Amino acid sequence: MNWRLFGWLAALFGGAIIAIWLVASLIGFIFGALGFLIKAALVVGIVGVIGWFAYKGYKAVGGGAPRKQIRK
Repeated sequence: MNWRLFGWLAALFGGAIIAIWLVASLIGFIFGALGFLIKAALVVGIVGVIGWFAYKGYKAVGGGAPRKQIRK
C-alpha cells in the first residue's frame, strides 16, 4: 500500500471536512444576522407606528400650537 498517497488522501478528506464545516458555520452566521436584522426592523417599525399614532392622537386632542381662524 502506498502510505504517502494514503496520507495525502486523508489530509484532503480532512481539509474538505473542515472547509464544509467553515462554510456551514458562515451560512449559519449569515442567516442568524439576517434574522436579527429582520427582528430589529420589526421592532423599529412597531415602535415607529405606535409613536406616529401617539403623535396624531396628541395633535387631535388639542396639543400643539393653537390655530387662529383666517376668517371671522
